[in-house]
Amino acid sequence: MKFPTRRLFLCAGLLAVSNALAGHCGNPIIWEHRHSLPNGVSARIASSSITNCDAEAYYDTLAVQEKRTDHFHVFYVLEGPHATTEAYIDTLLVDLEKAWNFYIIKLGYQKPVPATQTWHFQKKPDTGLMPVEILELSLIRDNHLVYQGFCEGCMGSTFLPDDNQEHASEIFLDNDFYYATSSSAIQSSEFQSSCTYPEADKAITNSFNGKNYALDLFDGIRLTVFHEFYHALQFAYVNYFDSYWFEASATAFEEITSPDINDYWQNLPILFAANGTPFHKLSTPYSLSVWGLYNAQEFGETFDKKIWERFSANSEKTFETVFAEELKSKGLDPDSAFHDFASRLFFSGNQASQVDSTWYVTADAPLWNSSPHLLSATTSSLELEAPAIAYYRLKLDSLPDLSLFRGKASVVTFGSKQKAEIDALDSATFTSLASKIEDSENAVLVLSRLRDSSATVIANDTLPMRSYPNPWRGETPLCFAGLPETKKFIEIRTRVGKLVKRYEYSASHFCIDSDEVKSHLSPGLYYFRAGSRHTMKPFLVIY
Repeated sequence: MKFPTRRLFLCAGLLAVSNALAGHCGNPIIWEHRHSLPNGVSARIASSSITNCDAEAYYDTLAVQEKRTDHFHVFYVLEGPHATTEAYIDTLLVDLEKAWNFYIIKLGYQKPVPATQTWHFQKKPDTGLMPVEILELSLIRDNHLVYQGFCEGCMGSTFLPDDNQEHASEIFLDNDFYYATSSSAIQSSEFQSSCTYPEADKAITNSFNGKNYALDLFDGIRLTVFHEFYHALQFAYVNYFDSYWFEASATAFEEITSPDINDYWQNLPILFAANGTPFHKLSTPYSLSVWGLYNAQEFGETFDKKIWERFSANSEKTFETVFAEELKSKGLDPDSAFHDFASRLFFSGNQASQVDSTWYVTADAPLWNSSPHLLSATTSSLELEAPAIAYYRLKLDSLPDLSLFRGKASVVTFGSKQKAEIDALDSATFTSLASKIEDSENAVLVLSRLRDSSATVIANDTLPMRSYPNPWRGETPLCFAGLPETKKFIEIRTRVGKLVKRYEYSASHFCIDSDEVKSHLSPGLYYFRAGSRHTMKPFLVIY
């Protein structure tokens, strides 16, 4: 459903993604293909066509049908591999006008710029009408230039067909929501028998709920129309946009306008498993639609329109910068808003039962098939590359070092009989929250960083010097934290005061490998101290 290419094949789009999680939009494939071509090598020789004849050999050029609405001009055929049905077209016409009314009339988006000639059927739409072509996407004209041949699992694309007509786009929709692969049976064209093509024999399905869009055809048409037309609106503001937000926002509005289909659910595990991964490095941008849904819920459905208006003025800015500018114009702190999204996102799926509905990032968050992964407790120094979010389990005997962290951080405590509470670490500290962390059934560290310029200073922590895990059971390193900078070594002594080992350190925390511990410490009670005159601290060795 989503990214364009232009004549001379100057493409707009995102990253290539797997079929199962593609979100069913062809634009990322176009984008990946464009950027995979070696410098100086033409697309025509850099990729192979899946057909052996010109596009006209696969449809009757005299039998191209046309239908019009107030704002759209649709082109299609009823025979051959591109064949669709009149029922499909009638449904499509209704959904197209619904999309126009929602985006243009209700939300006030700028009208899209229609292409003056279609790419595949080579037809000229009526002046002012947005062209829409219905076809088997993998058999599109010059398929090797547009989709690298196959567009597996694609339901549609929005396309800039003319390099000389900036912002002018057209929409492609798949004719039946079946697609071909390299293993599909090879068929001969009924219009020219020597011309072959792979048969579209695999139904496009939702990998989460198993919905078959080839059978639930009208659901497929509706979500694709609202998604692809949103891309056409984006291109009315910017002719080129290299960001995950292109797909994330279109997928969010696909859900806003078709909330009963829930196609976006299938992509959520990608985001939830990529804990701490910057958004621009995710394997698919569709999962970030949840951020768009949060923005629409908190700041209104016209919020994203403001984003595109800002991009229209300066398309070189990053999405995070424009997002921050828009929130600042509303008197809101963008870093705090992003952290609120991150904190509330944690309580989704099976974790939603821990909070009341006011915490949900979207109304259907409790129904999601997955929730954010929780990273193990750590004593490491933590940082994030913007924009990103991360969740860590918290334990008093293994607290992370946040001295280098820039962004927002908070501690969330909750339990089966304990209402969730959030404490921000720009005012509270691990020390001040120690009793709450220790007494809570669950304690989670939430980290977020919206921009490179995010520079929230984490409050200085003064947790006492400690060893962990305590008792030490032989399976992990033995670590010491809260070590004073004025000292240079720690001493480990037996309970009668005999020196066992002295270790030098240069930071506030220090760890000893498990094999090293076992070579010097038998099971029993020991004490450690920083320097030779510091207070002794007990710890237990069990293995």
